Amino acid sequence: MADGSKYDGKQLLTLVREGRSPFQGAWDVNLLIEEMEEKLSTRILDIPMVYDGANYYGIYVKVSGGMDIIARLNKADVNWPNYSAWPFHKLVPEVEFEAAVYELLKNAPHTEASELHFYRVPIQHLESRTEIPADISGRALFLFGRSEGEKNLYADLCAKERTYLLRHAAKIRATLFNHALPLEFVETWFLERLFEQKPVSWDLQVASTRKFCLELFTSKIEATIRNVGDMIGWPSDNVVVGPIAFAAKKSLLDFIPAMLPSGNDELCYYRLVLEHGDYGIHNMSIQRPENGTLRISSLFDWETGSIVPALLSDPTFWVKAGGVGVAENGDAKLVDVSKSATAEEIKTRMAEAQEYTTKLFKDSPEYYRAIVAGRDARHLWFTLRAWRGGDPEKYFGALGAWAEARMKEMREESL
Repeated sequence: MADGSKYDGKQLLTLVREGRSPFQGAWDVNLLIEEMEEKLSTRILDIPMVYDGANYYGIYVKVSGGMDIIARLNKADVNWPNYSAWPFHKLVPEVEFEAAVYELLKNAPHTEASELHFYRVPIQHLESRTEIPADISGRALFLFGRSEGEKNLYADLCAKERTYLLRHAAKIRATLFNHALPLEFVETWFLERLFEQKPVSWDLQVASTRKFCLELFTSKIEATIRNVGDMIGWPSDNVVVGPIAFAAKKSLLDFIPAMLPSGNDELCYYRLVLEHGDYGIHNMSIQRPENGTLRISSLFDWETGSIVPALLSDPTFWVKAGGVGVAENGDAKLVDVSKSATAEEIKTRMAEAQEYTTKLFKDSPEYYRAIVAGRDARHLWFTLRAWRGGDPEKYFGALGAWAEARMKEMREESL
């Protein structure tokens, strides 16, 4: 604020009309108001709250006709001088993918996807960026219908309410896993949404088959670990492929055919499914009626979403104190448990994880089968996904040693 105090997110419209916008000098709130009124053919009555997210502002807007809107406006403007946030060539397809997901799910029952009324990608001006832009076209914008409910309620819920929440989250997660994806959607977005490192392009036929999954893993390994002396990771890492990582590459490529299950359940294992990428209470609106059952009213923020074969799907549900998920044998497990958690807290959270996984696998038995059958493939996939560029010789050396050990175990088991 102009007086040096921190903006509390309240009464933005009043502040703007009084000439005291907390965003003065950064972006013009009046331009956002004009755009919303034009695109929704309505009049803005109030802006009760602005939520400060990681990458977007979430702006609660009251409009004429009784409808409430949530505007998501990107916090970074691609036209700002020295713009250094998410690269423009990646930001545009990210926005388009998220919009495509809302379109895909808008009539899908039990997914609780937010209702998207309008979106636009950011526009990067061609002229040199030496001054703060006079418009907001460099910021991505989404306009959603606002669902009743609140965010991040987990710590305030009693045990019974948490049970309702966990079961409903599991139902939504199972529904998303079971949802059949159109071929056009899959072909358009699979490679685009694949995590780095990845091929720049490929001629693979995206399909729900073991053959495609084998080719996917092969191309992923080839793109991550090239030849000795080639760059590995990101340019800023300034590291190259060494002999240990290169030897690990051969071990991993040799292991891929052995680790992928085959047989009559191929469709169960390799059917292509939609992943949220950050499935958790922080990306949900939750209704908590005084005399009724708690429920999730909206699931949003698909900016980290992707498409994967079923056996690589991640069922983790993030709550306030970490996540509840599934171990490689299909049992419930806790994710990112705090080191300060007491034995009693861990016991309580394990019971919550059991609630979640029991409902999840009841609603989608195929999810359980895919996870158990894909044990080794999941370990490799999630380890590749977790790499952030540090010490490739050590990281991939350990992964290659694991692959060699698993191949040895398989040979011994086959005797």
